[in-house]
This record gives sequence, C-alpha cells and structure tokens, in this order.
Amino acid sequence: MRLSGTPRTWAALLLAAGLSGCAAGPRVFVNPQADMSFYKKVAVLPFGNLSPDRFAGERVTRAFITELVLADRFQVVEPADFAAALDKVGGLPGSEGIYDPEKVKLAMTQIGATGLVRGAVNEYSLQRSGSDESPVLSFDVELVDVATGAIVWRASITRQGRGRFPILGGSGTRSFSSLVEDACAEVVRRLEKEAF
Repeated sequence: MRLSGTPRTWAALLLAAGLSGCAAGPRVFVNPQADMSFYKKVAVLPFGNLSPDRFAGERVTRAFITELVLADRFQVVEPADFAAALDKVGGLPGSEGIYDPEKVKLAMTQIGATGLVRGAVNEYSLQRSGSDESPVLSFDVELVDVATGAIVWRASITRQGRGRFPILGGSGTRSFSSLVEDACAEVVRRLEKEAF
C-alpha cells in the first residue's frame, strides 16, 4: 500500500500526533458528595517517596504547596507550623517515615484545618532511550476530609521531559525542576476547573 502526501503534510501530521500524546491531562476524581466550600484551611503532609531519588518527595511537596498558594483557593498551613503541631502531639514520623493517622488528625484539629493534602511520588528518574535520556515524573495527590477520612479529590499525573536531542513533535522540559513545577501547576489548574 502506498501512502500519498507531501513531506510537509506528513510533518504536520506527526507534529499533531506528538502534541496530542502530550495533551492528555492528569487523571482526576472529585467526590460528588463533598462540599468544597467546607475546605478553607488545609495542611500538606510531606509526600511519600517511592522513587529511587531520596529527595523526590520533598521536591514535589514544595512545588505542589507553591501551586496551591498561587491558586489562592485555600489557606495553606505553613509546613513549619504543621510540623510543630505534629511534634506537639507526638505525631512526627519515626525512622520508617510513617505517620500515625490519629495523631495527624489531632494535630489537624488543633490547627483548625479541615482538609489534609497528601501524596506520593511514584517515579522520579531519568529514562534512557539510546544515547539520550529524559526526566520522568509520576505522582498522586489527594485531599482528605480530616473528620471522616473521606477522599475529597484525588489526582495523578505522569510526565516525561525532553532529552538533549529534540524529537519531531516532542515537547516538554529538560530539567527535573521545570518538569516538577509544570506537572504540579497542571494538576492544580485541572483541580481549579473540576474541584475548587
């Protein structure tokens, strides 16, 4: 079978296909029974880290907090204040990094927050393709009702940045810091439309 069309036509089709592959947004669940106006003050628990990079959870947590603050939808508890509240009730994690849910709930009640944002970084690594490599990031994040433990909203995203050598139709960023910032902003923008 012979395909017809000019090189310019094929280049345009490849570009469109490449961009459409990048256009899929984050996956989002919004609890239809949740009253979003109830969640005015939230605290953010440091994201868990399932990736091999020991600082991935911390980096994504900071970037996500920044995007929440920029969205100006919640009063976000300062991380240091939340850590102090957890410390006061004996709720800081042990060496295994696990938080006691009851102590987290107690700390949240004491600071007057109705929602807890928590998440986990699933992938934060360089993916090799031939002699090139590009950053890959994947994380999940959710808002949980402090009183009931019910999930208010949940989102997950996977993004791959560019390598050193551009590919026709490819888009994205080359550094982890830009990739993390872009992915967090994308999740918050989507949540602004569907949940906030």
